[in-house]
Amino acid sequence: MSPAETVLAYHAATRHHFQRYARSAGRMDWANQPNPFRIYEGAECIPLPLPAADPGLAYAALYDTQGPPPRPFDSTALGSFLALSMGLSAWKQAGGERWPLRIHPSSGNLHPSECHLILPAADGLPGGIHHYSPYYHALFRRARAPVGTYLPLAAHLGGHGFLVAVSTIFWRESWKYGERAYRYCNLDAGHVAAALSLAARLHGWQWCCISGAGDDQIATLLGFDRTDWHPLEEELPDLVGWVAPAGEGPAFDPILRDERVQPFAGLSFHGRPNRLSREAVDWTIIREAHVAACKPASPALACHLPGDPVLYPPPPAPRAAAVIRQRRSAQAYDPDQRMPQDAFLAILDRTRPRAGVPPFDARILTPSVDLLVFVHRVREIPAGLYFFLRSGQAPERLRPSCRPEFLWEAVRPDFPLWLLRPGDCAREAMTLSCHQEIAADGAFALAMLAPLSSLVRERPYLYRHLHWECGQVGQVLYLEAEAHGLRGTGIGCFFDEPVNRLLGVDPEHLQSLYHFTIGYPLEDRRLQTLPAYHHLER
Repeated sequence: MSPAETVLAYHAATRHHFQRYARSAGRMDWANQPNPFRIYEGAECIPLPLPAADPGLAYAALYDTQGPPPRPFDSTALGSFLALSMGLSAWKQAGGERWPLRIHPSSGNLHPSECHLILPAADGLPGGIHHYSPYYHALFRRARAPVGTYLPLAAHLGGHGFLVAVSTIFWRESWKYGERAYRYCNLDAGHVAAALSLAARLHGWQWCCISGAGDDQIATLLGFDRTDWHPLEEELPDLVGWVAPAGEGPAFDPILRDERVQPFAGLSFHGRPNRLSREAVDWTIIREAHVAACKPASPALACHLPGDPVLYPPPPAPRAAAVIRQRRSAQAYDPDQRMPQDAFLAILDRTRPRAGVPPFDARILTPSVDLLVFVHRVREIPAGLYFFLRSGQAPERLRPSCRPEFLWEAVRPDFPLWLLRPGDCAREAMTLSCHQEIAADGAFALAMLAPLSSLVRERPYLYRHLHWECGQVGQVLYLEAEAHGLRGTGIGCFFDEPVNRLLGVDPEHLQSLYHFTIGYPLEDRRLQTLPAYHHLER
């Protein structure tokens, strides 16, 4: 099979069906659960300062086209940036069990994504290639980067800044989710990309994806090709971005030239990655899909972002850092509460990509994902099935592909929300999301839809990019829910083809990649919350 056929075959094989779910281990082998924290044993450890005070930027200002003045690059600012993007947010404890939560969510709280930085020497920081450890809030320096190696690359990218890369460990997700884990790893990478973009904005910076970078190039920069991995526990490159003061980017050509990358191939890397499990299990279908979806070096990917005005502004009161830190996934919702209409419309408005506004100004790809919305309990918005065209396409392009009985009535002038069918759709939302009550008990639920087949046939690696976009949307939904006094939950378990049957859309035209729900949470009072870094204070 061609790479595109291999990727599409993976997606078809890992669909959940009413009669059967995608293959997984079938049980929770707790004794073999992967360690959620990667440590490069023997590498130099450089502790970062925990923020004495978070940036004071208001939540609403997070989405302004003009950000705050840039902070200088030093250990204090870098520590704050990483704490608010990749760090821990809290620990939860119940009975004798205790587990960490992070700033960004992850399927099953398993966190396959890792973060690496290529830094110049700065105040309080040695230059080099580093791995960030959220457990220790520290950098582990894996290699020194001589000035003659780093500076030409930095000059090509804009001069004043540093690189942040994201990698993935498939085994962390496949331990629980089996063959469907590749989907979830890519969704998680999208959440991470959004978290990095938003945290950069807090500090007056911009994290912009180097969209032309190839996987092999990223692996060379990070020394993955010179690392002694434990079997099936290797980190694989996802994406890399350049962090620079906002307003100075993207002033660079977002590609990696081989002549700038090759000097990194001669560097010596230190630190042995810790063993994550007693025995990792090989899900061959994931490895085959990953090989087929590897990205080669290329010209920069097109990313067209409109300059549309904000129609429904975010709430002005909370500080952005407080909202980011308090993000949680709800486990249950109160079905007796209804959310305000303006909050509902503002949450949807925030998912629209706009030039100069994070997280979509990270410029990963021209946005392609739209939202099928199940409205349950929103004041002054009738319950029913809606379509939100956040990607900017016109309804006339989609309408002929859907059920002919759909109404396509505009909810508001100049706002791309369309009523397809009025009526109670809570049971449908629950059924489609693997019979999970959270999809029915909240204020609304949604499915993220993308033209998967056509884009993957064009470039197989776009399978990953579409999932990254869904993760970015999910991160925005999480924060918007918190800012409005609600809570969100990402749902990776859903029945793929029944979503298409509901719409009447052929899977060749659109496919659902991620579900989400928002409502008023029911708190589990048995859980105790501990500070994020209490273990370091001890």
